[in-house]
Amino acid sequence: MLDISFGLMLMTAILFIILIYLLNKMVYIPLLDYVKRRDELINEDLKNASNMDGSIKEYKKEAHDVIASAKAEAAKIKESAISKIKQQMQDKVERKKSLLEDKYSAFLKELEAEKQALKDNLLSQLPQYQENIKSKISQL
Repeated sequence: MLDISFGLMLMTAILFIILIYLLNKMVYIPLLDYVKRRDELINEDLKNASNMDGSIKEYKKEAHDVIASAKAEAAKIKESAISKIKQQMQDKVERKKSLLEDKYSAFLKELEAEKQALKDNLLSQLPQYQENIKSKISQL
């Protein structure tokens, strides 16, 4: 029947134990260390990600504040420019009004002078008109 050899069985058991020892030393322990380091790195990355989430919120808030202050400054600059342009336009309107008023007064003076000249001319020719009218009436 079966022939069991204790020497061969002992040799197989010793080789199995050596193989288990070598596999444990060369494969399983490095593999378990790698898995452990990987888990630690994942946990560390998760912590960093949660810290970054907080810093991202801070950066968003800071960016929002910068944008708000830039909008406020832009509004101030816009208002300043608009008021400056309004003032310039108001000054131009005032100068134009003054110029037109001066021209109007000169025109009125000239008109008054022409009126006076015309009146003087008519008064100087009044005797001649009276004679012409008398001659016309006498012809009738």
